[in-house]
Amino acid sequence: MTILKIDEVSRYTGDEIHDEYGRVLGTVISIQSSVDGRVESLTIKVADRYLETIEGERLKVQEGKIIVTPNWKFEASRIIENLDRAYKRRKALDTVSGQNELPSSVVEPMKRRLEEDIKALRIKADEVKKIINGRVGEIEDEELKVAKAIASIEISYFSGEVGEKGYTQSMNHLRKLKESISEEKRNAKEYLEKLDKTIQLAFNENKEVVKAKEEENKIPQIPQSNQGSLVVKIQG
Repeated sequence: MTILKIDEVSRYTGDEIHDEYGRVLGTVISIQSSVDGRVESLTIKVADRYLETIEGERLKVQEGKIIVTPNWKFEASRIIENLDRAYKRRKALDTVSGQNELPSSVVEPMKRRLEEDIKALRIKADEVKKIINGRVGEIEDEELKVAKAIASIEISYFSGEVGEKGYTQSMNHLRKLKESISEEKRNAKEYLEKLDKTIQLAFNENKEVVKAKEEENKIPQIPQSNQGSLVVKIQG
């Protein structure tokens, strides 16, 4: 994740701030930074209504603008990265353990801690999936509102109640809004798939490791037929 410094961001004070889908979120009012100059957060004014604080980790400078990563995308990206790193470490730990060069008193505690971390990450992943699904639901509600607004302005225009200028301006705003929310919805569904694939990959890998260990530790069974049986011959 990019770490912005106050020197990079301060010149945008008073400017509009956008999200990744081109929508204006508000105006940059103030910037909070640590003593080393790292931007910790900034405060924006939203449509002359209220102030909102955005974490510095969600910010980036792109094409002369400050861009904000949506919270659902930020959380999803972070959990995918952490899950991937944890699974790679587990695989590496299994390899090291299989070489029998380190005592189990060293390896086993590391394995237990890593498995606990992975369990916690999977719980967090489920929470993030709920957040994304919630956002998809909100977008679908927005799509319905936009569709109703388009129908309304078109009826007003073709009935002669709204002039050419008003109709054109309204439609331009609505088309832009429709494109941006459709793009976010596509993006959200892509991240849901990435999250599911990351979890599923690790789950399958873990099952293979457990299965292999079970096969290693399996003790051959002695056939039960004739085992320890006593044959008695009766004389006629």
